[in-house]
Amino acid sequence: MPDYGQLAAEQLPHTVPVTAPPYPPPPWPLPGARLLKVTYETEKEVPLRWLPPSLGRPIPPYAHIVVASFPETPVGPFSLAVQTIGCRARFLVRAYSLQAVTDSPVALMALREVWGFPCLLGRIAIAEEEEEVEAQVEVGGRTVCVAALRAGAPIDVEVVRFDPYLNLRLLPPVQEGQPPPHISLAQIDPHYQFHRALRGRAEVRFPKPSEGAPWHLVPFLAPVVAVWTEADTELPFARFVMPY
Repeated sequence: MPDYGQLAAEQLPHTVPVTAPPYPPPPWPLPGARLLKVTYETEKEVPLRWLPPSLGRPIPPYAHIVVASFPETPVGPFSLAVQTIGCRARFLVRAYSLQAVTDSPVALMALREVWGFPCLLGRIAIAEEEEEVEAQVEVGGRTVCVAALRAGAPIDVEVVRFDPYLNLRLLPPVQEGQPPPHISLAQIDPHYQFHRALRGRAEVRFPKPSEGAPWHLVPFLAPVVAVWTEADTELPFARFVMPY
């Protein structure tokens, strides 16, 4: 008789390799974060083209660029830039993550595998001045997005809001002709403790469009608002997971 393995399913860690997972499980505390959120109007066809069937399009259609610097995390410092499409989930305001970039290989694994952020590896630069903040997102040596707050002024932190993320979690098929074995939408709803904030004019550009990181597919039509803030936040467990 053969001897069978003794590693039961309930003994498995949160990810592979089982001998030494490369990152810890959620929640991740993220103290001292610096976040820039730039909101802008986009073309009406964009949400219809890229939103899942369970999500509705707002009128007018809008998008966010959220760029965050996290100096203290369980995997070391990293930055994250996310392009989201404003949407409604059962009439609730949400932000569907269409594209994302991070500058940490370890964070990239966790952001994709655990939370469903559609991350690519790239470079993120954030320049802060007294009344202006500008973020540049680079992938493959190309600056795919520049988002900025101009002519900023202090605001009460009580009015600052970041919409919950809706992220696509998709497990690719490994058998030819088979559908993905898992596809769902996870709501990631971090808690924020804001310390100070600025509000100003929104500016978004896509200087070097890239097929591999096509942030220009959500074009800028008109500014809405830009907000910059310092906050303690987190990457938590999903508030809920719903069918695609």
